[in-house]
Formats: sequence, C-alpha cells, structure tokens
Amino acid sequence: MGTARALTRCAPAAVVVVQNASVLELKKALRRHFQLRQARQGGVQHLSWKYIWRTYHLTYAGEKLADDRKKLREYGIRNRDEVCFIKKLRK
Repeated sequence: MGTARALTRCAPAAVVVVQNASVLELKKALRRHFQLRQARQGGVQHLSWKYIWRTYHLTYAGEKLADDRKKLREYGIRNRDEVCFIKKLRK
C-alpha cells in the first residue's frame, strides 16, 4: 500500500489521491468530494460536471492541468499542494 497525497483547491477542502495519480483521477476525486459535501450539507443534489469541466480549468502554480492522462508528478504536484479552478477565457 502506497502513501497518498492531500490536495486542496483554493478553498479549504482536502482531496486525497494516490501518489502516482493522473489528472483524470484528481478530477474524479474532486467530483466525489463535492458530491459528498453537497449530500451532507443538504445542498444541490446534482452538479453538471460536463459544464464545470467545459467552463473551468484546473491549475497548479499558474499551469493548466490540460492533459488528463498526465501524472500529477509530471506537473510537480506534491503532498499538500493547492490546485485551483480558474475560469476559461472565451476564444
């Protein structure tokens, strides 16, 4: 069993993924985190993740995490690093 990484978004919430996780696995972990949080708080039950990924980029240190197959390690993401959502610019 390997160790895990705790990643936060720009608001105080921790998401844990395995060390050799890809960007896609991080996105799935974020989705699970938000769905569980919404269910606990009694908020909106359905979020359109298709809309979210179409409208926002995940970024780390100003770099967009664009390739879903790329490992987080390749972007330089380590334990307890922050990953943020930024709105995509119109083309």
